[in-house]
Amino acid sequence: MKNGTLTTKGNHVELRFERRLAHAPEKVWRALTETQELAHWFPARIEGARKAGAELQFFFEEGAPGAGKLLVFEPPRLLEYTWEGDLLRWELVPEGKGCLLIFTTIPAERANVARDATGWHFCLDNLEAAVDGTPAAGFDKARFSALNAEYAARFGLGSFPAFLTSAANHVAADSLHIPGVEAYVFDGADGTQILLCHAKTDADTDEQWRDADEYLAVLEGSYVLRINGMDMELGAGREFVVPRGARVSGRFSAGTRTMHAFRGRSLGRGGA
Repeated sequence: MKNGTLTTKGNHVELRFERRLAHAPEKVWRALTETQELAHWFPARIEGARKAGAELQFFFEEGAPGAGKLLVFEPPRLLEYTWEGDLLRWELVPEGKGCLLIFTTIPAERANVARDATGWHFCLDNLEAAVDGTPAAGFDKARFSALNAEYAARFGLGSFPAFLTSAANHVAADSLHIPGVEAYVFDGADGTQILLCHAKTDADTDEQWRDADEYLAVLEGSYVLRINGMDMELGAGREFVVPRGARVSGRFSAGTRTMHAFRGRSLGRGGA
């Protein structure tokens, strides 16, 4: 099974891959640590001493370098370092004449997991080709897109990207009246208002009369819209337009993320 798996550990998630390789740990270790070998499969050039505690820099062909730190260096068994807030861990377990490669990463931002899983999946495919001595498959846009869609369907984003959840846009709890739901509001130049909601627990909204049209989209999870006494269960990807004058309430399942757009501004600004 070459696909990555995702588990929740405390307040973070861990992405994990396992690959069985027909090569001794010593050979795979060189592919993981030596500059000339990394060039065959790793997405950046790594500069820095190969010893625990060393500062690392990651260089792409374009753009500013990234920073990290080498935390564990135990040849040919365990390698662990950080890269721009992500923790990367490589473990080699001997199996007969070969070894089991266990790669885990703790991403700094949950919303990047599906994207990261796709990228690391391709990197590991190229690593396998490198140690086997066969040409790397190269970048296949169609395959990348299909694999990314598969990971996105399995993992979802799990949260909104950090740039959408700044304190300046956070809705104060007493303005929203939905315990257990985090929300962020954005005001359009034409008076339209967009509200992003993320339910941390199961939650119910109070019944309200809509004084303006509302566009509702369920991004992840499940949301039950009660409109004029009728329940409508909306799963991920469903959209609905609530007309002005409707009597509405809603029920979030834990983990659900929704987007609401209003014709007019109905929410005040609050601090985080």
